[in-house]
Amino acid sequence: MNEQRYAHILKGTAIGLWEWNILTKEVIFSEEWAKVLGYTPDEISHTENLWEALCHPEDYEKSQHLLESHLSGESSFYESEVRMRHKDGRYIWVKDQGKVVSWKDGKPEWMTGFHKETTQAKIDAEIKRTFIDQAPGAIAMFDTELNYLAASKQWIIDYNLPEDIEGQNHYDLFDIPERWKEIHRRCLAGEIHQAEEDEFFDRTGNPFYLRWQVKPWYRGDKIGGLLMQTSNLTTFKKLQIERLRQSRFQETVFNAIDVGIVACNEKKELTYFNKTSREWHGLPSEPVPASQLSEYYSLYQADAKTLLAEKDIPLLKVLEGQQLNEDEIIVIKIKDKDRFVRVTGNQLFDEKDRMIGAVVAMHDITEIIKSTKEKNLSDTTFKSSFENAPIGMALVSPEGDWIQINQQVSEILGYTEEDFRSFSLKDIIYPDDLEIDSVFLNQLLQGKKDNYQIEKRYFHKNGGIVHAILSVSVVRGDQNAPLFLIKQITDITNQRKYETDLHKALELTKNQNERLMNFSHIVSHNLRSHSGNLSMLVNFLKEELKGDQAELVEMLGSASAQLTETIEHLTEVTELQRNEDEVLKPVRLKEYLKFTENTLKAIIKENNIRFIDDTDSDILIHAIPAYLESILLNFTTNAIKYRSVDTDSYVKFETQKLKNEIILSISDNGLGIDLNKHGEKLFGMYNTFHEHADSRGIGLFITKNQIEAMGAEVRVASKVGKGTTFEIRFPYEEKI
Repeated sequence: MNEQRYAHILKGTAIGLWEWNILTKEVIFSEEWAKVLGYTPDEISHTENLWEALCHPEDYEKSQHLLESHLSGESSFYESEVRMRHKDGRYIWVKDQGKVVSWKDGKPEWMTGFHKETTQAKIDAEIKRTFIDQAPGAIAMFDTELNYLAASKQWIIDYNLPEDIEGQNHYDLFDIPERWKEIHRRCLAGEIHQAEEDEFFDRTGNPFYLRWQVKPWYRGDKIGGLLMQTSNLTTFKKLQIERLRQSRFQETVFNAIDVGIVACNEKKELTYFNKTSREWHGLPSEPVPASQLSEYYSLYQADAKTLLAEKDIPLLKVLEGQQLNEDEIIVIKIKDKDRFVRVTGNQLFDEKDRMIGAVVAMHDITEIIKSTKEKNLSDTTFKSSFENAPIGMALVSPEGDWIQINQQVSEILGYTEEDFRSFSLKDIIYPDDLEIDSVFLNQLLQGKKDNYQIEKRYFHKNGGIVHAILSVSVVRGDQNAPLFLIKQITDITNQRKYETDLHKALELTKNQNERLMNFSHIVSHNLRSHSGNLSMLVNFLKEELKGDQAELVEMLGSASAQLTETIEHLTEVTELQRNEDEVLKPVRLKEYLKFTENTLKAIIKENNIRFIDDTDSDILIHAIPAYLESILLNFTTNAIKYRSVDTDSYVKFETQKLKNEIILSISDNGLGIDLNKHGEKLFGMYNTFHEHADSRGIGLFITKNQIEAMGAEVRVASKVGKGTTFEIRFPYEEKI
């Protein structure tokens, strides 16, 4: 009963049974086994090597290999799926499975099994495979361990994978970040993850972009694994990035140029303002109707007074297909300032050649208009200045031909404008002055000089010589080529006459001074001789005469001594004038102060005076050594003479180095001088300001002259009862 039930069950499942004696090669098969191939058992029962005869040659060796593996014990059962020839000649897919069931003498004897047709399953699988392979996107199917079950051709291509990918693990093929592993875990738990656009990087670091989805697939109600689908957006994204780059580039260019760019759509709605146009008048907070554009943006006609009508707005004119004039100028009023702009424009079209708007470029020409006005004013001013200049002015070609002359040239040289047209300027230049003028002129025309000025002589029409200062500059064109010369002629004939007369007067004065100096020298020399003789006679008379006569001789001696002193002073002044041309030498001030202190050591000690040297040890000054000795001795003796007996007296020397001079300060705390009373005559000859036996009024006079003879100057500050400070300012040069 059970055998019949099992037979019915097997018959209903279309599974064919078989038995095979491995040792005798005997095959026993069921009716269903033959029926699967379209035969009855009788039709094929006597076929030798039945399996080899019916199996597809390409699959036979594979099945034999699997069989041998089972018989040798390598596999627990035998299973193969092969193509077998049907009775109608076609091949069908058959799944065959069996197992050794008995052994003899340690060898397999009987084997039993079954086979069933799987053609439809194969077709279904191929359809699914074709669907996956030919899917427009990249699709892959994984089990729960992320082993590949199937992958579309696009997936293989996109990720550069081998064709036989089935069975390989996704994590072995890629270095999967933890982020993605977490997504996989969540999807295996039932979640679906996706992104419309995501950025990734390949092994070389280059970016690529994907739209992706990861979701579970189910076998019944259980998750069988994951489905991954990706769409490569890289090409699209690169185009998008390139468009964005171009857009940003254009935006950068539009915002960088000093030209206002404004666009509108076909409905007259403003759609674009670049940075320049925004800086001019900003963007509206709300859409502005076309009829109000001129008022909102302060758009005026070129007269800067008449508001533009809607039909005259350049942007709307272009939108309507009108051509703008080359000199289309409007005015934009911004904060009470007029901005003049020249406008150009074009219509905008889409890829289907449909007009979608218009754009205009507004070129700011305010400065050009301003420059034009200024040039016109400058031309007018130049013309007025040229014609009414107090000096002679002429425009001359680079070849030396007259272009234009003013009236003053005619008055200076005596020629009329008609006369000048008959010759060139060089025809009336004094011959000796021609060569130097030619040298400078060539340098000017070659660009080696911007201008030059020389003194020249010209022949006046009346035959006389005109002395003049000639100033020449060049005006150049766009290619830096000389266009014309501007020559300015200043008449200095009278000045030269005055200079000649002055030179003659100076020569006469110099000769007179030399004769006067010679006279002074002779007088001082001869008087010194006579004064000495007179002193000797007085001394003889003192020894011989007595009484009243002796008193008269004493008076005569005093007068003789005063005469001698006066002659000495005259000699000093004469020598001072004669030594004016003596050469200055760099000397160390410290050494001359030491000399002064040693020379006056006795009277310094006698009068209990402190000699204080606070000068810098490295100070060098330009001086005449003899004069410097005299100056230091004179200022020091004056400080001693006019000291205050009620104080601890001193004379102090200090130095200060400035940018262009060295200052020597000589100060004391003596009696001081009332400069309000005596300031103007302080350095005069024979002026005294204190009662002192040795006061003669000649020392400061000589000292000041010596200081000035060395190119220095002296200044004084003094208060009565406080003391006096003299400042000697020596010129300073770095080379000293």
